[in-house]
This record gives sequence, structure tokens and C-alpha cells, in this order.
Amino acid sequence: MTIPALRTWTAGTGQFTFTGKGRVIVHPRDLPKLKPVAALLASELGNRFGSTVEVVCSDDGPRPGDIVLRLQTGIPGIGDQGYRLAVARSATVTAGTVDGAFNGTRTILQALMNGDTIPAGTADDWPTYPERGVMIDLGRMYFSLDWLKARVRDMAYLKLNTLHLHLTDDEGWRVESDLGVQSAQHLTKNEIKSLVDYAVKYRITVIPEIDMPAHLGALLQKYPQYRLVDKDGNVSPTKIDFTIPAAWDLLKSVIIEYLPLFPGKYWHLGQDEYLANSQYAHYPQLEQYAKATVGPDATAKDAVIQFANEMNAFVRSKGKIGRAWNDNVGPGTTIEVDTNVVIQYWTDSDSEDLFGPNGPYTPQTLLDKGYQIVNDSFLPTYAYPSGGRTPQIRVGYLYDSWSAEQFYGYLYRDQDGTYVKYLPTKTTAVGAPGHRGSMLNVWNSGGTWTQDEAAADIYPRMRIMAQKTWNSPQPAADYAGFQSITDQVGSPGN
Repeated sequence: MTIPALRTWTAGTGQFTFTGKGRVIVHPRDLPKLKPVAALLASELGNRFGSTVEVVCSDDGPRPGDIVLRLQTGIPGIGDQGYRLAVARSATVTAGTVDGAFNGTRTILQALMNGDTIPAGTADDWPTYPERGVMIDLGRMYFSLDWLKARVRDMAYLKLNTLHLHLTDDEGWRVESDLGVQSAQHLTKNEIKSLVDYAVKYRITVIPEIDMPAHLGALLQKYPQYRLVDKDGNVSPTKIDFTIPAAWDLLKSVIIEYLPLFPGKYWHLGQDEYLANSQYAHYPQLEQYAKATVGPDATAKDAVIQFANEMNAFVRSKGKIGRAWNDNVGPGTTIEVDTNVVIQYWTDSDSEDLFGPNGPYTPQTLLDKGYQIVNDSFLPTYAYPSGGRTPQIRVGYLYDSWSAEQFYGYLYRDQDGTYVKYLPTKTTAVGAPGHRGSMLNVWNSGGTWTQDEAAADIYPRMRIMAQKTWNSPQPAADYAGFQSITDQVGSPGN
């Protein structure tokens, strides 16, 4: 058994046995691309079996017990992350890309978790969704480098390939800062570089998020002159007034500082929970800014859209693809968020206004308009510490009742354990073009837990997310059956 389950499997005769003499073989033409994948697999197998596993560059036929990694284009149906696995006396992973070959090695690693044999047969395996990940809220809780690296190993073991780091929030700034705004507990830039390099080794893309223009409380403690002030003089300690030119310069300087740390192609701009529709009338400076930058018919909310688009243009000029939460991507404005921004859908609500007439577009509407989207919906994809204002969702519900095509804006659990959907669930077609996938979102707003408690809580959730986003046939009828599979598959260890 594997997690996620294989897409197809045709049983053969006999079995593959990995012995202390087994090698990882790569064809000479593929070595420049596949050497890191082969070296990692050899190291992992060596740790598993207590031996030194050799990586061999050869086009000779394999010996019994060898594992062969090959690149070959033209295998129908597997896409750019899939692979073909052929198991006989030797085992061969064939893929069109390095990512596909890496995913094949994860299957072999899992299959050898509880023994040294794999039954003979062939598999074609591929994911429905290209993006399968985990978001970690570091802004509200510090997680150590070692803890984060352990999550990377576990993610890769499950073929999860995206790590979203929510690095800053009102409660904390968890990365070393030239401005001196970092929290007492934070990751140094060298630690961030170490984490990113480690993730690259495991074929995981790291997406940084410096949330703005809200959730900037940690920054604005040092720069109170840029706090948003309404027409009555009320000051927001967590939201920045981006209509102030120097505030713009400050935010861009923050991005410039951290760009070198994150070589991946994505940059998350935040854009959530700035103002509700009913609140814009209290901020005439936003309307003035919108009319000056967008046009005479622009409204105050257009200012926030313009801010998102200008920040997106800025990061795109630095070679990044912008991403944003979906709060402000909806009707009722003169302009809309650029369609080249990846939208991470978490809510039906327009911030604190909840279900107003100009709430966010549905996932399907976003797709129809040309956006790429990710399912980060509240509450199914969320993990929370106990004791907070938001109840933890039962793990079994995720496996038994949720799929990556189901977008909930608000889902609460009542005291009796039942769930209440405040609005109908939004759905998209399975594998709809533009639907990139989903993430487990590890938030820390309210409640408390230790690093070990957080790891234990998300351990089964990561496995369900891996299965749901790979979207192969479910390996068990219900969560109780899936639990036995997670026990068999285990974890990658150190």
C-alpha cells in the first residue's frame, strides 16, 4: 500500500527483493538531471537497510535488486509529474521529468518501508492536481528549522510538493530583518536559505508570504506613522495606509530584502482581511487614491485592488508570479485583480462583513474569468491548536466527506460534533483546468500547542491531503480503513 494510492496497478509474477548489494542505476544521458534524485534515494535506502547503496551511471542491464531511474518522453497520460513503475527482479522508474522520477522513488521508498520485497507488476501513476501542499503559519508561532525540515521530509514522502510559509503577521515577524522588526524567536536568513535548499533537494517549492496590506502589526510597531487612520481619527495597529508614498517604499524594500532568499517562481502577496465593504466609507484617503490611480469613477475598494495589482506587477518585474487570498476578488469594483495572480480561495466572505452582496467570486467564476486557483477553504483544509475560537475539524471528516473540488467558505462544528455549512458548498469539476490543487493550512490564531503537538495533529491530515490532491482511487472505504494504511506506510524518519 502507498499514500497516495497508485492510479493503476497490474500484478505480475514474482517479486523484487532489495538486498545490501542493490544499486540505484541511472543511464549516462540522464545523469545530469537525475543524479540528485538517485543520490537521495540511495541515501534513504541506505539509512533504511543499514548499508551503503551505490549510485551507478551505466547503460548496462540491471542486476536483481537494482533500481533503475530513467527519463523518457511520450508515456501517454502521466503528465509532467507522473511516472511508470515496472517491478520484476529489478525495479524501474520511467518518467518524462525529474519531478515524475522523484515521485516514483517515493513509491519505492514506501513500498520498502516494512520489508525488503515488492510484488512484481506495473503501474502508471500521476496526480490530478499539480499543486499539493502545506501552509505553515510562522507569524503567530515560531517553528524551528529542524521542525520545518522534518515536515519537508514527510511532505516529500507523500508526494506533496508545495510549502507555503506565512512568515509575518500581527503577532510576529519570524524572519531576520534588516529593519530590525524580527521577533525574538525567528529564523535567520541563513536558516531560511538552509530550509529552501533542503526543500529543493526534496523537489518541494517554497512560497514565501509577507502578508499585506493588513496583518502588518509586527512591522507597524516600528513604523506607527504608516498605520491606517479613519476619518474620525481611529487608528488601526495592524493595517498599513499604502496611500502614503513612504509606506509604499517601505513595503517594496521588504520584498526586495527577501527576494534573494526564495528562488522559486511564486511570491504570496497576502491581500486578506483589510477592510469589509461597509468600512470603506470611513477612509476617504482610499477613494482619493483610487480616483488618482484608477480613474474618476473608482471607489475606495478599487484602491485595494490597485494596490494588489501594483504589487503583483512589482514582483513580476522581479521574475515572480504573484499569489493572493481571495477576499477582494469579486464584483462591485471598477477594476479587478489581475488574472495572472494565482488566487488561493479560503472564504465566501468579504472580510468581517461576512456574506455581503459583493462577496468574493465563486471558484468556478474565478476559473471562468481566467484565474488559476488553489483550494484553501475554511474550515476543511485548516488545522488549529485546541482552545482557540475556531473548533478543530475532525480528521475523519476530511477523508470521508471532503474532496479538493469542494470549496467551503465557512464550515463550523457544533458542540454535538455535527458540521454546519453557512453557505452551500461551491464545487468545480474534477481536474478542472486552472484548479491547481489544495493545501493543508496550519494556522495558529487562538489556542496553543507545542511543536510536537502540532506535528502529531497534522500527521494524518497531511496523508489525507496527499491522497485527495493526487486523487487516485481511495485505498479504503472510510477513514478507519485509511488509518490502517497510514500505519503500514509510516513516515520517512530522519
